[in-house]
Amino acid sequence: MANKKITSTNAMNRDFLEDRCTLNKVLRIIGKRWVSEVLVLIRNDIRRFSQLKECLAGISDNVLSTVLSELVKEGLIEKQIFGEIPVRVEYKVTGKGKELTDLMSMLCKWGKTHIPFDVRMEPLPRAATPL
Repeated sequence: MANKKITSTNAMNRDFLEDRCTLNKVLRIIGKRWVSEVLVLIRNDIRRFSQLKECLAGISDNVLSTVLSELVKEGLIEKQIFGEIPVRVEYKVTGKGKELTDLMSMLCKWGKTHIPFDVRMEPLPRAATPL
């Protein structure tokens, strides 16, 4: 995938808004597709790649891998590699990630109260504990 042009108006506006308001940075992180779902599943002890994939119908291996890498990079989850054959990898939420998922839960409760039901999506029945 090609790198995005950092001198574009869009990139400059994003940087300007993120410098003005930390909330814009937070929303950029959690607003990406699948990020909140993956973070909540890991918070609820779904720790292995295959378990996450099973809970997230429609996500590709590549996208899940990218999301996990971004969450590790942001310090919201930790990746633990076990020296076994075959190699076992598990993820767990950091303290920073727990704080964020608590706030996400409050936002979800607000949405359930203030956003009309016909606009909201119903959770999948096999998903882990909802926000």
